[in-house]
Amino acid sequence: MEMSPQMRKMLLIVGIVFGIIFAWYGIKKIGFAYLMSHYVPPPVTVSSSIATTKNWQGNLTSVGTLAAVNGVDISAEVPGIVKEIHFESGQFVKQGDILVLLDMSIEQAQLQDNQAQLKLSQLNYNRNKALVARSAVSQAELDKLTAQLQQSQAGVEQIQAKIRQKTITAPFSGKIGIRMIDIGQYVSAGTTMVTLQSMDPLYVKFNLPEQYLNDLYLQQPVEVAVNLEGVQPFSGTITAINSKVDQATRNILVQATIPNKDFQLYPGMYALVKVLLREHKDVVTLPQTAISYSLHGDSVYVIKPDGKDKHGKPILKAFREYVTVGERRGDEIAILKGVNPGEQVVTSGQLKLQNGTHVVIDNSVEL
Repeated sequence: MEMSPQMRKMLLIVGIVFGIIFAWYGIKKIGFAYLMSHYVPPPVTVSSSIATTKNWQGNLTSVGTLAAVNGVDISAEVPGIVKEIHFESGQFVKQGDILVLLDMSIEQAQLQDNQAQLKLSQLNYNRNKALVARSAVSQAELDKLTAQLQQSQAGVEQIQAKIRQKTITAPFSGKIGIRMIDIGQYVSAGTTMVTLQSMDPLYVKFNLPEQYLNDLYLQQPVEVAVNLEGVQPFSGTITAINSKVDQATRNILVQATIPNKDFQLYPGMYALVKVLLREHKDVVTLPQTAISYSLHGDSVYVIKPDGKDKHGKPILKAFREYVTVGERRGDEIAILKGVNPGEQVVTSGQLKLQNGTHVVIDNSVEL
């Protein structure tokens, strides 16, 4: 059965349409593959820094505690009732200043009685001493009066000692803390009344591992930082090294002394101590922001030229380099291995980079 002319015409038109569709799809696919094979992503803008060599003085770091050269909790030797308080909380006092007086009315009366007895014993002794010279009184009687005189003197001194015990004075100059007693309060022996701390200079006590013993010496410089905003580290020196190593921790206790003329520091404060060593060493340093940390290792992106563009300018690309980092000081970090002095390293914008990414350096904008 032969096709009609209309049928052949329709099939021809359909074939032409499908041919055009498949041809367009093929051309489109080939064009897309061509464009992808020749696609160059735009360069990533980063900031950079040059690895430099610096001379760093070696140091040992530790944490410690500030302590007063002299610091005590003022307490009474004997019980009594607080009669007078001669200080204000937080004031500075001098050595020998009277701080607290306990009631001593009984002791004052006993003192008057003992002083009267002493006066009588002295008169009897003087009178009979003159009679002994004329043999009117025996030497035995004079010896008895001498013993009575000495007993009376001891009685007066004993009461005076009790009065001194109820007169609490500052054992050294320093700053008084917050008082813990009130007028009329009964205090027993050993009751803390107030704390007294000498403020300038201060000790800082810290521990270091025993393997650093050979690096320590008296008058060795230290730097002490504290948790106070805007306060610069304090400079001091080592003034004592303990005479034994702690058997439990294998650490040696070290004491340094620092000035505190402005009274910014207080005993008991936390301190970060840096002990400066004699040795100096040259290290390669980078800003800490240049380091990318990961489970695979620490790395940086080193910028290297990779040919030139059509305008003759060098094409810069970033390549990942794994590094070994060392000590950190401020915003800088020492690089022990992986970067050489003079190499240019990416300091910001690393999250956009892959190995071999085309980069453009712009250090005028902080990314």
